[in-house]
Amino acid sequence: MSAKYIQKKGNVWYFRRRVAVGCEGLHRDAKGKPQSGLFFSLKTGDQIEAAKRANDHAKRQDALWANHLSSGFGEAVDPKAALGRLEAAGLKPGDGLRYPDSTALEDLVQTLTGGPYEPGDYRPEPDPQSRLTYDLLMGKQMPRTLSDAQEKHIALGKGPRNKTAQQQYDRAWSVLMGITGDAILTDVRREHANRFVEKLRKRGITAETISKYVYQVKPVFDTAIREFELGIPNPFESLTIAGKGSEKPHKRLTYALSELEAIWRRCREVDDERRWAIAMLSDTGARQAEVVGLRKEDLILTGDVPHILIRPNANRGLKNDQSERKVPLVGEALWAAQRAMTTAGEHLFPVFQPRKAGATFNPNSASAALNKWLKDNGLAKAGQGLHSFRHTLVDRLRDAGVPKDVREKIGGWKSQGVSEGYGQGFSIAKLHEALLMISMASPNSGII
Repeated sequence: MSAKYIQKKGNVWYFRRRVAVGCEGLHRDAKGKPQSGLFFSLKTGDQIEAAKRANDHAKRQDALWANHLSSGFGEAVDPKAALGRLEAAGLKPGDGLRYPDSTALEDLVQTLTGGPYEPGDYRPEPDPQSRLTYDLLMGKQMPRTLSDAQEKHIALGKGPRNKTAQQQYDRAWSVLMGITGDAILTDVRREHANRFVEKLRKRGITAETISKYVYQVKPVFDTAIREFELGIPNPFESLTIAGKGSEKPHKRLTYALSELEAIWRRCREVDDERRWAIAMLSDTGARQAEVVGLRKEDLILTGDVPHILIRPNANRGLKNDQSERKVPLVGEALWAAQRAMTTAGEHLFPVFQPRKAGATFNPNSASAALNKWLKDNGLAKAGQGLHSFRHTLVDRLRDAGVPKDVREKIGGWKSQGVSEGYGQGFSIAKLHEALLMISMASPNSGII
């Protein structure tokens, strides 16, 4: 968290910030004089806690100032601006009930309602923002906003789990916020959800991808409705997305044996980390992230069956529980593993590790570079790529007569049937035997 607007005085942290031009009248000192700067104790000696409290104050002030400078036009209201207005007057929600005789309370009520009024005077209805501020002052429940929903969802551990998921989440919420702003949850309607879908469609996004965007938003609403006890329907529930299910899925082409041999030949000619990764993918059928994120401790070259341990590590997690497995090394995968063990450091493929200190490992960047090399060298045509090795391995195993459940174990797919959850599963020797049936090492490789 950025530690803005804080200053230490003695053992206590203070908040210091200049008031936005044009908003000085919102903040007054004890004598009623407008303030151009704010300075007050955060009542803590802990810097992290001080930064959090200062950040909360700043958010409320930003909302208040933005609302004031826009003259509060429109029907939309901002709860943070209402809280900021109370804070600027030295008040809190519910103080209208707790301190009915307070001078500060009387002054703010007159400002919000346009008073003072004499008995029998006509009292115009306050604007929506002033009405919300007055309602909070008088003890009404604080309305929850979209940002509140996101904070609660993340606090419960339901937020994005990795960098890629975070990017998808941020893109989806950027689209929604562009439509609604940080709206009160009960003000978000089905109309907004339909506009969300339509806005994505106008960008040329497919129905299937739009569904993924919706999935980044809908669960957050589910969390908010349940945790805040809102008692409203989820506006993103069962949305109609025209064309969903009718679009032809992207065809993933497999590699012919002659194409595999050409790839293996070039990998051995270039003989570097990136080519070792391609070779390992081609003869294990493992997912791209599973391979490029391997550490040397995940590689077992001793014993009767050389193999890799595909398991969560500091680089990356796994797609599902079935993904954690042992995959024997044969043919080009074994050659690649032996070569990769000659690199320095703890990572099997250090070339894919982030260069900047503190940066997050991103397997997608490796995928882009490796796919580009295959295409630039005429080794992959349209529809072929790294993931095609996974499809190709299934075909090779199937053609060799390897049973379906053995294929699923090698690839880390979920098996069907209750009995599949019993016992230890196939031995690594059995998996090794299956992969040896399809091992087609390059000429002069020395690997049988």
